[in-house]
Amino acid sequence: MLPTLCLALATRLATDGVGKVDGVLPAALAADVRAVALAAAASAPRQEVPLSLKSDAVASAAAAVAASPVGRALEDLCGDAPLFDLCVVVSAPGAPIQPLHSDLGFDGAEAAPLYTCFVALQDAPAALGPTEFCVGSHVDADAHTSLREGALSREAVPFPLAVGAAVLFDPRIAHRGGPNSSNRRRAYLSMTFANPRGSAPVIVPAPGDVLVSEGGISADCGGVWTLRDLRNML
Repeated sequence: MLPTLCLALATRLATDGVGKVDGVLPAALAADVRAVALAAAASAPRQEVPLSLKSDAVASAAAAVAASPVGRALEDLCGDAPLFDLCVVVSAPGAPIQPLHSDLGFDGAEAAPLYTCFVALQDAPAALGPTEFCVGSHVDADAHTSLREGALSREAVPFPLAVGAAVLFDPRIAHRGGPNSSNRRRAYLSMTFANPRGSAPVIVPAPGDVLVSEGGISADCGGVWTLRDLRNML
């Protein structure tokens, strides 16, 4: 049976579309992954830097996420979910607030086809523009209609994170990156898992500067990495 925290996270994800977990990565490992990503980052207000599991730091971080309450909650919701996308999302100093958007559309299904986890690779207080979520909008058909029309007026709640803390969310939820008013780049490890129990994803075109990765993480020996594969790397 899943620990109470994992059950609570899975329930929160289903009802609110987003949940927060502290202490998913040690600060030192978060700093190592941040260094790997920023070494490959370009000069842009916002970007997604692809990662490889061939990096020891990245592999260790991915394994830690899979073994954390995040991974256990995902396994409860999806079974042995395959990794769909792996990158670091970077927001540069001065990056403006993003438009509200969802990464996936809503087709009426209760279960999401994908789930995404952001892990803070440094402290992400308000000044660094943490991600803001419209809680409960993931399965709200009216909210999705308003979002497509650019008329969603629902409150977007910021989720500031300590280094190593994570937010796990349903990509159908309306969300946006906040403005980075600091002098430091904000970096989040981003891991998206496919849900074998969900329907095919309804991809939504990204507005403005919203960057969406194409997904698809191949194992070195062919096939894909699943939650259990990642945990077994520990």
